Amino acid sequence: MVRVSDAITTFVHESEEDIQKLNNALLDLENDPDGNEAIETVFRVAHNLKGNFGIMGFATASELSHAVEDLLDQIRDGRLEVTSERMDLVFEAVDQIELMVDEIAENGEPTTDPAETIESIRASIDGESAQAATEQPAANSATAVDDAADDDGRSRYRATVDVGETDAKRVDAMFVLDATGDADAFELVHTVPDRDTIEDGEFDGTFDVELAVDSDDDGDEIASFYEESRYVESVTVDSVADTTETETADETPAQTVDSGVETAPDTSSEDGDDDSDESNSEETSIASRRNKEVESIRVDVEQVDRLYNQVEEMVTSRIKLRKIIKGSGLVSAEEELEEHGKITSSLQDTVLEIRLVPLEKIVGNFPRVVRDLARDQGKEIDFEMEGVDNEMDRSILNELSDPLMHIIRNAVDHGIEPPAVREEKGKPREGTIRLTGERERDRVSITVEDDGAGLDVERIKEKAVEKGIMTQEEIDVLDESEVYDLIFHPGFSTRDEVTEVSGRGVGMDVVNEVVRGVDGTINVESEPDEGTSVTLTLPVSVAIVRVLFVTIGDETYGIPIKNIDEISELEDLTIETIEGQEIITHDDRVYPLIALDDTLDVGDAERSDDDMVIRIKTDVRQVCIRCSDVVGQEEVVIKPFEGILSGAPGISGASVLGEGEVVMILDVETL
Repeated sequence: MVRVSDAITTFVHESEEDIQKLNNALLDLENDPDGNEAIETVFRVAHNLKGNFGIMGFATASELSHAVEDLLDQIRDGRLEVTSERMDLVFEAVDQIELMVDEIAENGEPTTDPAETIESIRASIDGESAQAATEQPAANSATAVDDAADDDGRSRYRATVDVGETDAKRVDAMFVLDATGDADAFELVHTVPDRDTIEDGEFDGTFDVELAVDSDDDGDEIASFYEESRYVESVTVDSVADTTETETADETPAQTVDSGVETAPDTSSEDGDDDSDESNSEETSIASRRNKEVESIRVDVEQVDRLYNQVEEMVTSRIKLRKIIKGSGLVSAEEELEEHGKITSSLQDTVLEIRLVPLEKIVGNFPRVVRDLARDQGKEIDFEMEGVDNEMDRSILNELSDPLMHIIRNAVDHGIEPPAVREEKGKPREGTIRLTGERERDRVSITVEDDGAGLDVERIKEKAVEKGIMTQEEIDVLDESEVYDLIFHPGFSTRDEVTEVSGRGVGMDVVNEVVRGVDGTINVESEPDEGTSVTLTLPVSVAIVRVLFVTIGDETYGIPIKNIDEISELEDLTIETIEGQEIITHDDRVYPLIALDDTLDVGDAERSDDDMVIRIKTDVRQVCIRCSDVVGQEEVVIKPFEGILSGAPGISGASVLGEGEVVMILDVETL
């Protein structure tokens, strides 16, 4: 892999965002061919991709984007219809554009040859154009636009734009033209020289832009638009009608100012000082607008990760410092330590916020995936997404990408029935899959639900017995929620045949493992012929948490305080035994008592009436935990285990304290 420049890295990130926007806008266009907003969005994004490829010098990618833009332009003008074949062709081109962007990211240059796709697009355009040519005379595109603008009664202005002395005049000019094309206040009619000449850099840094506006103003709005561009050195704006009259009656050139509006010479004062002051004032005002503060920056994720690791080290260092101060009796230093703790916590929160990215970053391409899978299987599916602006830590989202994709593919393959089958059941031909993100405090839930066939409980039981996962006697006593949990068993599938989408006997077990690996949970609900819902509940941020330290014999463990409801002394509680299980009753609820010495096999622990009992919150798990003692609490960095230790029941990870002591952090849900 070659090292690519920062400019290419920025270009790749922006192109990836544009490709996702283009895919989703094309889906909207396919669903509503008459929707003006969809076609305008599609055309604008395709145009932006073409311009950016051209600016960066990637000619073949720019040519492919140009062909897509031309096809979309024909659709926008009503000369081509939106058909499934034509949309397949556009999607194929977008996939090639995405592949070329990946190649640029990897090697600095695209290697894919899009000639065949470009030829297919041009053939699609020419096939319709040949028919249209017999119905109306051909016209020069620039002239046709001019005539249309002349006839609609709008005012015309010409802006002469100078990008100044720069080594990248072509690039700066293209940024100016793209911004002009996206402006709402006026319409770009044409440029002199033409756009292709400007794209090739064959101009002296100055070009004319003719614009059509709805209101008959004095051009101030247009002038301000260009003045605020950091790529424009100076601009003059004329009314096209005024220019014609002036050029006919008087050859006197107009007065211009740097980055300002064309003004007539001021004859009200014979002393030029007033004019000079006004001009200087305007130049100063324009300069202040051009030197706007930078409100956001791009930061490499590796730098953010390094910063986060340093914050982790600060947290660990603070623990060590507290022990030193207490051990040395330096009471006067405790206030400074407390202040140090506040600063560290604030820095930690800031870094964690920087790492947060919206859920949309990993699910933005799902609509396109569902569309393609549905077409391959002859199904009709409406895919909806809500709450994808909820943010989560980047490292957690990276882990979730594949599991969520597998759940979506399962919903398409296993969940939604073919249209004919749905009609037989009295359902609409079109099925629905909905992805919803919701945040509650420090957790985010992501739910994928469909209105398909639902899970077949009896089929799951049958397969579980057939595969030797459970005996028939064990299966018979399970409730439905426990039956659904069987789909997370390694190698479990109710499909007899292997499909290209799912049913290979792998997937949901991996989904479960990944979700639990990031301190999350997964829940499945289903109703026959009504559909299935899979909900992932995950932490917003990575694991820097406050834990309660408990002991069993000579060993110390940590329990996240967020999971604890109450701490009591054993002698203050009444313990009963039912069928060999010790229980504690609290507020008419029965809590099984888990003894850590037995559960964790700590042989040297001695039980006594001085033992402590920790009651866990019922929404986490309805249990109590017995330990020898409670020895304090601290904010620690939890490192999850990897390899053979990952996923070990009852243990979520470990934390290294200030003196190098390693403490296991308990997972009370699986303990």
